[in-house]
Amino acid sequence: MKKIYQSVFFDLDNTLWDFNTNSRRAFHVLYDKYGFREKGISFDHLNTVYHKHNDALWEAYRQGKTDKQTLRWKRFFLTLQELGIPDMTLARKLDHDYIETSKSMTGLVDGAIDILEYLKPKYKLFLLTNGFNEVQFTKIRNSGLEPYFEKIITSEMAGILKPHPDFFKYALRRTNRNPQTSVMIGDDPETDIRGAANADIETVLFNPSGAPHDSRPGYEIQRLEEIKKIL
Repeated sequence: MKKIYQSVFFDLDNTLWDFNTNSRRAFHVLYDKYGFREKGISFDHLNTVYHKHNDALWEAYRQGKTDKQTLRWKRFFLTLQELGIPDMTLARKLDHDYIETSKSMTGLVDGAIDILEYLKPKYKLFLLTNGFNEVQFTKIRNSGLEPYFEKIITSEMAGILKPHPDFFKYALRRTNRNPQTSVMIGDDPETDIRGAANADIETVLFNPSGAPHDSRPGYEIQRLEEIKKIL
């Protein structure tokens, strides 16, 4: 198996870049800066309400039912509205500060650099992400991931989001790769695994919590170092 693969496609958020931890840290900055504690709102409640609206709007964005700019301000406005603070000006400030703060965070998933150091001499490495260009490229650069990758492909570049097979076909064209000699590694059973499989790319699901799913990946791991047993 080690002989047939030539290319490795990685997802970014929560596969290499620790989105959950970095996002939470960025939210702590906003929580303190805008005095939510003094407004009687706990950090956990703010965070929970935000992620509910953020997840719903990202799903709408994936389905083409909203656009990037609307997603960005609306997730904060709906959060504030649910918390009894329907302030559009504050929502836009939160959006700006969250983006600027989160993309400066550099926390990586345990073992990320080690596995990239292991794979880099053996395979061509590429990053595939649904995130926004101005955010993802800064995150990649600031966290020291950039030197490991031949190319970075975003949904904005492709004009379509994972899990649509056309995203992966676009990535194969842009990187001049063959799906039969490529493998996709990601943490999302739907956007990473099912999407890549539908484009005839072998898949490795990174599932650190062991959460149940029905995506039927080629391989499943709980720690990035387990990739060494596959590649």
